[in-house]
Amino acid sequence: MRSTLLSCVLFLTTTAIAQTPIATARTAALGTAVTVRGVITNGSELGGVRYIQDATGGLALFPGSGSVPGFNPTRGSDVTVTGTLKSYYGLLELDPISSFTVNSTSNPLPAPLEINPAQIGESNEAELVRLNGCQFTNGGATFTSNTWNFTSNGQSAVIFLRSGHPLIGTTIPAGPVDIIGITSQYSTATPPSGGYQVLPRDANDLLVSTMIAQTSAVVQTGILPDGFTLEWTTNIAGSSQVAYGITPALGNFTSSGGSSTVHAVPITGLQPATAYYARTFSVHDQDTAWSSLGLYSTASASPGTVKVHFNRPVDASVAIGTPASSLGNAIDDTVRAYIDRADLTVDYAVYNTTTSSIVSALNNARNRGVQVRVIAEGSNSNSALDGLNATIPVLLRTDGQGSGMHNKFIVIDAENGPAAHVLTGSTNCTNASFFVDANNLVVIQDQAMARCYRTEFEEMWGGAGPQPNTANSRFGSEKTDNTPHWFNVGGTLIESRFSPSDGTMDRIGMALSTADATIEFALFALTADELTLELIAAQANGVTVRGMLEEDDMSVSDLQALLNGNVDARPDGDPGSYLHHKYAIIDRAGPAALDPLVITGSHNWSYNAENLNDENTVFIHSAELADHFHQEWHARWTTAVGITETDADNGLSLWPNPVTTALNITWAMGDGPVECTVSDAAGRSVVHGTIAGSNVSLDLHALAPGTYFLMLQRADVRAVRRFVRR
Repeated sequence: MRSTLLSCVLFLTTTAIAQTPIATARTAALGTAVTVRGVITNGSELGGVRYIQDATGGLALFPGSGSVPGFNPTRGSDVTVTGTLKSYYGLLELDPISSFTVNSTSNPLPAPLEINPAQIGESNEAELVRLNGCQFTNGGATFTSNTWNFTSNGQSAVIFLRSGHPLIGTTIPAGPVDIIGITSQYSTATPPSGGYQVLPRDANDLLVSTMIAQTSAVVQTGILPDGFTLEWTTNIAGSSQVAYGITPALGNFTSSGGSSTVHAVPITGLQPATAYYARTFSVHDQDTAWSSLGLYSTASASPGTVKVHFNRPVDASVAIGTPASSLGNAIDDTVRAYIDRADLTVDYAVYNTTTSSIVSALNNARNRGVQVRVIAEGSNSNSALDGLNATIPVLLRTDGQGSGMHNKFIVIDAENGPAAHVLTGSTNCTNASFFVDANNLVVIQDQAMARCYRTEFEEMWGGAGPQPNTANSRFGSEKTDNTPHWFNVGGTLIESRFSPSDGTMDRIGMALSTADATIEFALFALTADELTLELIAAQANGVTVRGMLEEDDMSVSDLQALLNGNVDARPDGDPGSYLHHKYAIIDRAGPAALDPLVITGSHNWSYNAENLNDENTVFIHSAELADHFHQEWHARWTTAVGITETDADNGLSLWPNPVTTALNITWAMGDGPVECTVSDAAGRSVVHGTIAGSNVSLDLHALAPGTYFLMLQRADVRAVRRFVRR
């Protein structure tokens, strides 16, 4: 016993001596194992990384591969931690974490070091800092996951917000603020150089001054052919005014009377289907709070329409209203028919084209004197484009980033009023997309939308001319947010977003967060953790969330995360084709007050779609379209679950759940034989057989830990339950 106690004392003493001041640890060579002690200055709002600080400096801590489990200290925890020094894009961190001890919690944090932007750097990396009198470049806009520029004392710097950050979706302060945050670095240079940024942790790190400031994003309402209304709020009462015009120079002013914190200014006398630049502002005494410059469109002169077509069978038996349109193998004829109607222009931006009949339609249009312009992704075969008329110019994106030019849209006769159309959705112009894979085609007849999509096309094209201007052409991250976002199409409200410039992923997340009753999804790819978390959060809040993922492209870990969050998610169950959709239906079955909504387009729910690819997405606020998409969704869901669902649960009960070895099962299907199947999270059958009786015990000792589905089936009756094997 004496020897054991002595060994413990020696061990503890050695450990205490081995602790190194953080400033000293930062000077050690990469790959060195060090032990430091300090106070944690952030929590999960910055993801898995934690920052630790003592009296000498700060250091990042990341529990990467090979780390001990359970490293999740809270802000204010006093922690002793051992790990290996590593450079992550210039940020010095301990990774992996080999051991840690939480000595105490709820300790006061170090006082932020007051600096100016020019002082952000290696000397204070990973430390809490404060920058006073900061002005954001995009004040009045909405925070998304991105870097955001600000100035202070004539110097510039950036903050960075990761996906899922608490500030996402909130308004960027339009007036001066003091910023508190942790300095960090992200540099892709070799060796790392620059790339310093400040990481605010939540809204409490943006300290608004006592001057007037806008406290909400500008919202466009009342969209009409001759005008619209802009609405916003401020922290204190002020005037309600708008500067606007058809160029960024603005030049026109209007206002509504009185002084208030809630502002609404109608702008009238405008031209239909026209985009206007505008900045809202409010004045209090000698202070003025401005919004950032925004683009807002009027409605088209003639009311537009929105239709959706599907290329796979739909289930009209679940329709609330009219049956959905299933074109089957005629969907290519529909695309061709719209091109055949073109009188003036066709702007064609489609990821891949291998169907020769579409190229024939483009050639016929050109032979009629129609201006035809084509953009495609250079890494694809685009084999049918070889048959294009030699006078039709083609621009290929060739930088090799992500999926490149992944758009799927065609703009027809943008300057021909009632003939103006946008064709979009998930469909490429390939034989597989048209005739094999599950896809949707959205047809929008509306000049305002057509002009918006033409603007996006011409940003990639490099100008408005008939030939591409490669010197001015912009793809991917080089593009800017240069289009209006809200449209009134014949009474249907549509939001339009392009990627990577418009914060599409955040808008999808915000749309999911508005769900009151149901979310139904059908996705080719789901690898964006922030959207997985939104689906799980909706389920936890009482929303019924169900959906399918394309099995061949599915992330098993994301499916498992959904299942662990009690989301009823399945592989699509159709190995002969791709589930190529990228849609979600929100609150389809609720009353109109619940704002039924469909999200669709080219944008997979992935990192590449958000950050690298050229993508287009529409958010359609329509009970009719939500019902049509639900009919398509239900037909795919029937395939995914393997048999038509019934409302009865047939008395199926499982216990214990979670289970270790033996799962007890009772049901009310009678005493005859019942087919029993256990499937894993990826949809693979792992147990299959026939059982009899109404109360049995199933031996599951051979199953690996995880989430499983038990299905009992007799003839056309079945019952399914989820269980967890520990």
